[in-house]
Amino acid sequence: MQIPFTKLQDQYKDCKDQINTAIQKILDTDEFIAGPTVEKFEQTWSNHVQAQSCAAVGNGTFAVTLALLACGIKPGHEVITTAHTFVSTAEAIKVIGAKPVFVDIDEYYHIDATQIQQKITHNTKAILFVDLYGQTPNIDHLKKIAKSHNLFLIEDAAHSAGAEYKNQRVGNLVDLTCFSFNPIKNLGAIGDAGAVTGNKDLIDRVKMYRDHGRKTKYDYETIGYNARIDCIQAAVLSEKMQHYTDWNEQKRQKADVYNDQLLAKTPLTRLHCLHSYYVYVIQVPARDDFILYMQEQGISTNIHYKKPLNTNQPYYPYQPCSRTEWVCNQIVSLPCYYSLTESEQSYIIDHVNNWVKQYN
Repeated sequence: MQIPFTKLQDQYKDCKDQINTAIQKILDTDEFIAGPTVEKFEQTWSNHVQAQSCAAVGNGTFAVTLALLACGIKPGHEVITTAHTFVSTAEAIKVIGAKPVFVDIDEYYHIDATQIQQKITHNTKAILFVDLYGQTPNIDHLKKIAKSHNLFLIEDAAHSAGAEYKNQRVGNLVDLTCFSFNPIKNLGAIGDAGAVTGNKDLIDRVKMYRDHGRKTKYDYETIGYNARIDCIQAAVLSEKMQHYTDWNEQKRQKADVYNDQLLAKTPLTRLHCLHSYYVYVIQVPARDDFILYMQEQGISTNIHYKKPLNTNQPYYPYQPCSRTEWVCNQIVSLPCYYSLTESEQSYIIDHVNNWVKQYN
């Protein structure tokens, strides 16, 4: 049996006719970068997450970068974040000249809120947290810290489209929320795409920064970026939005089976959270040998993420995050797409359990 880690064609196949029609309309009308198609997606997405406003952007990295700029983060400022994330989270901070201050993770792989206060200085301007793997941290706790120190609270929700915290959909919980819609995400475009949702005044600033720093065609108020979304991506996302909550529910069902049957250490689910399971991550002994073993069985795996950001040269001087560094040597991601068949999942479970048993 051969089981890929992901199957990117599935989302397209589920709404192929609608997507093809939407793309053809873009080609027929020459509406390539801005216009009604983007505005429709922004309105639909902001309504979906019950946010005041939405700015669609070129990718998830731009979403975080422009969110930071909209909050007034400048060179010399500090932003508290996690080292256990994709590089974009900290990269966005560095690109605008600010300093990422890394905090270790808790047992859920999230930023450890109990360690944040000791990292706050007079230069700290924001907390940038990550909904790692598809569920939120304790946002109430983070809000209290941010409010008590007058800090912006920014959510990197690249993994958590469709996730919820206390029955509220991710996207309206904090000052600004940053989404990625690249093709591997639960809601994926056919190229790079992203969005920022939240406070309307801040979103208006995101829209200015995404379009070369201008609010009108010829008036440039600041240095900005060319970070606009293509209309084809906005059109595709609008069509897929009609299906992705069902896809998420099917992924949760696969994750429930894993949770019930795997002998490996499986993800903890935080109280009051609805998980999107962007990836399903376990901890196994002898992880690198395990990956080779699974390859021999025809099962593809991945690692999210293998090297903590605090140990990468661009983020020196080194800031210790001991739990993150230990976890990154143990974790591996299993196939968990919504079209995974029962027989394929049983095959994966059998081989994971065989590996764990031989080490026990």
